[in-house]
Amino acid sequence: MKLAAAAFVTLALFAGQTGRPASAAAAPGKTAAPVVYDKAYIQRDETWSGEITLIGQNVVKRGCTLTILPGTVIKFPWIDEDRNGIGDGELTIEGRIIAKGTKDKPIVFTSGQTKPGKKDWTFVQIAMSRNSIVEYCEFEYAFTGLQVHYSTGTIKNNLFKNNFEGMRFSTTDVLIAHNDFINNDFGIRCEALGSRTTIRKNLFRGNGQTFFPVRKTWNTVKIYDNNILDSREYAVNFGMSQKQDIDFTNNWWGTTDASAIEAMIYDKSKDSTLGKADFIPFLKRPVKDCGIE
Repeated sequence: MKLAAAAFVTLALFAGQTGRPASAAAAPGKTAAPVVYDKAYIQRDETWSGEITLIGQNVVKRGCTLTILPGTVIKFPWIDEDRNGIGDGELTIEGRIIAKGTKDKPIVFTSGQTKPGKKDWTFVQIAMSRNSIVEYCEFEYAFTGLQVHYSTGTIKNNLFKNNFEGMRFSTTDVLIAHNDFINNDFGIRCEALGSRTTIRKNLFRGNGQTFFPVRKTWNTVKIYDNNILDSREYAVNFGMSQKQDIDFTNNWWGTTDASAIEAMIYDKSKDSTLGKADFIPFLKRPVKDCGIE
C-alpha cells in the first residue's frame, strides 16, 4: 500500500527505530495531520491523540507506558505480507497501556479499509504487562480485538463488535466487566492456564460462539452476572483439550428453560471426553446493569 507523503506525519518508519510522541501540532484553525507508525519499536513513554495509523507490527517496549487520550482513532491499513487472509496490523504492549476513553469520546481501534470486514487487522495485544487499563474503547474488524497474556489489568466499558474474536486471554489476572460483545464470531476465547480472571456484568449478543474455552480453563476464572443472548452457534463451546469443568452459574441465558440452555452448550453432555459447563443455578431474569455503563 502506498501512502501519500503529504497526507501524513510519519514516525518510526523502520522496525527498530525509536518512536516519538504521536502528536502533530496543527496551525491555528487547522486540523493536525494523521500520524503514521510503520513497524515501530516505541522505547519511551508516549501519549497519543487525534488519528493514528499503524502499519504492520508495532511494539511498545518493556518499561514504557503508552497513554491514549479520549477520542483517539487508531486505524490499521490492510497489509497481508504472509498471505494468510488476516491483516498484519498489530499493536503489542510489552510495557503498559493506559487507554481511557469516555462514554462520549471512546478510543477506537478499527480497520483502515473503506469497506471494512472481520480480520482486516490482527490485534491489540497486552503481553507481560502490569496494571494496564483499557476503558471506553471500541475494537472492530480485527482478527482479535484485544489479547491479554501473562498480564494484570482492567478491561471495562469497552465495545467489541464485528471481530473474528472479541477477546482472547491466557495466564492473566484481569477484570473484564461492563463490556459489550456484539456480533463477533467468538466472543471470548481463553486458554486460562492458571488465570485468575473475573468476567462479570458483560453483555454478549449475537456472537457465533460466545465463550470458547480451549484448554486448561479452571474455576479460578469467575464468570457470573452476565447477559448471554442470541448466540448463533453455541453460547459455550469447549475446545477439544478442555477437560476441566467450568462454573457458569448465575448468568442470564435469555431463557428459564434448562433444557434450552443445555442445548446452547457444547461440553461433556455432547462429548464425553470434555469437561462440564455447570450452569445451574442460572438467573431467572436479565441483569439490569450489564454492559457499558
